[in-house]
Amino acid sequence: MSKIRLELSDWLYNAGIVGIANILEYSEKKFEKKLNYIEFDEKLLENFEEMYFKYFIDKYLKFTSWYKIVSFEDYIMNFNEDEIKEKDIEKINSYIEYTKKRLTSSSYKSGYSIIKFGRLDLLKEEKKLKKIKKTKKQTIKDIIPNIKGQLDIISNIIYFLKEDEVKRIILAKNIIYDVIAKFLKDVSFLHKNANKNDMYEEYKNYFINSIISYIHEDKNNFSYNCFNCNRKISKLSKPASYDLTWLNKIGVDMSRKTSHFWNFYGDTFICPICNLVYSCIPAGFTVVRDKGLFINQNSDVKTLISINSIAIDHNTKFEELEEKSYYAVSENLKQSVVENMEKEIDNIQIVKLDSNNDRRPYTFNVLSKNKLKIIYENKKLLRYLVNNYVKTDAGDYINVYSEVIKRLYDNKNQFDLINKLLYLNMNEKFTRIGNIKIIIKINNDYLGGIMKGKMISYNTIDKLQQLGFELRKAYEVKNSKNKINGISYRLLNALKTKNTNKFMDTLINAYMYLNKEIPIEFVDGLKDEDRFQTLGYSFLLGLQGESEKRDSNKENEGDEINE
Repeated sequence: MSKIRLELSDWLYNAGIVGIANILEYSEKKFEKKLNYIEFDEKLLENFEEMYFKYFIDKYLKFTSWYKIVSFEDYIMNFNEDEIKEKDIEKINSYIEYTKKRLTSSSYKSGYSIIKFGRLDLLKEEKKLKKIKKTKKQTIKDIIPNIKGQLDIISNIIYFLKEDEVKRIILAKNIIYDVIAKFLKDVSFLHKNANKNDMYEEYKNYFINSIISYIHEDKNNFSYNCFNCNRKISKLSKPASYDLTWLNKIGVDMSRKTSHFWNFYGDTFICPICNLVYSCIPAGFTVVRDKGLFINQNSDVKTLISINSIAIDHNTKFEELEEKSYYAVSENLKQSVVENMEKEIDNIQIVKLDSNNDRRPYTFNVLSKNKLKIIYENKKLLRYLVNNYVKTDAGDYINVYSEVIKRLYDNKNQFDLINKLLYLNMNEKFTRIGNIKIIIKINNDYLGGIMKGKMISYNTIDKLQQLGFELRKAYEVKNSKNKINGISYRLLNALKTKNTNKFMDTLINAYMYLNKEIPIEFVDGLKDEDRFQTLGYSFLLGLQGESEKRDSNKENEGDEINE
């Protein structure tokens, strides 16, 4: 048996490698994962077409229209005619409308011709489905027979859809249109002339059969090379080689757009093995409805596969998927990789697909080495921000973790977010003030790492926080607690507008009222705007009642969080 080796390359090819790995692992097939490649026996390609569709079907089952239709079975089984209400009629009618639309859709119709020995004509059954009507003179009891009749028709449809062969074909159709077609087009089972053919056979004929013959060919006299992997190919036509026109918004039609190539000669032909890899790109991405995501972490194959193993369910939103992906990046970074980052790792790409964007479906967030180091060193602190949501004055919600990560990835500081959260805290709309301390410390690392030289010691941050707390206590002792809010708002506005003069005037007046000296740390901070803001927000944190009395350093930062 011959071995097939797939080596890491660019993000698109890597997505295909992860896709193949996911398919093989899900089918419990053993293959080797080395540093920068995977390798497997050609025998694993037996029934690969079945494994291919099964992976997608099982992963995205609850996203499919098939699942939504057959899930109504639970309602039917628990149906009690003595307890039916108006809302039940609405629910049944809504289901009937949805089911009729799906059963008569092009994807379902093309699937019916593939199903062998179908005992039920779903198009005829669809015509029997009628919305339940109730006149003003009728009671619910009067229309019970009609309801039961419709539920019987629905039961027959569901029972038929759950038959193995029907389920196998209809779910494959669902997956093709809901997931695969977002990446691939006009090829194999996606070709307009093959949409009524068995998709399993079409996939096997186009992507698998040519590999088997190619592997055992004598390639010594082959004159051409694969554009991607450099394997030898005999000629620039199928089935010896393939073009990439079938990759959505990426592949170029070499016969029509020769101007894309040197001397008007298209040469981006790939071997049958790479052809298979590219067909598995959809399995490398994680897709939520019309959007997909892939993390191109190229330090090693195992990490690449692991970091893209993101669990989702039918309630997952794309924003949540993004959050999980960012979390996966920080959790999968290894200390050895971080320490040798200059030698061992290129920038990590977060590749996002928006299939509704015809002009630019793929976008990229690039994580530089400096950003990765900051994320890794602060991953304990970042964990505390996961699943933290804050309601704003406008009524929408802020995902604190996502906002922090987004600013790091966009190479921006966190001061605007810190200001917003402190404002909400002052208005009693955000109580987890300890999270602000976390963000201040992460931002301080950012200023010291990416911005260079703007970082201040953690002890100084803690000291300023404690000074703010002590000022608050001094006002409370003097029975002047009511003045604290006014002072806080003036300081907060001064920090927002980066007005150091206004901040210092407010601070001096606050300390003069108590006949106390202003802390010298603020005077030192006047030399740099970013350092001054870090000091100011730390002080404000204490002024809101958040005390920091412990010795805090970077080594035990995960243990010093105040909730």
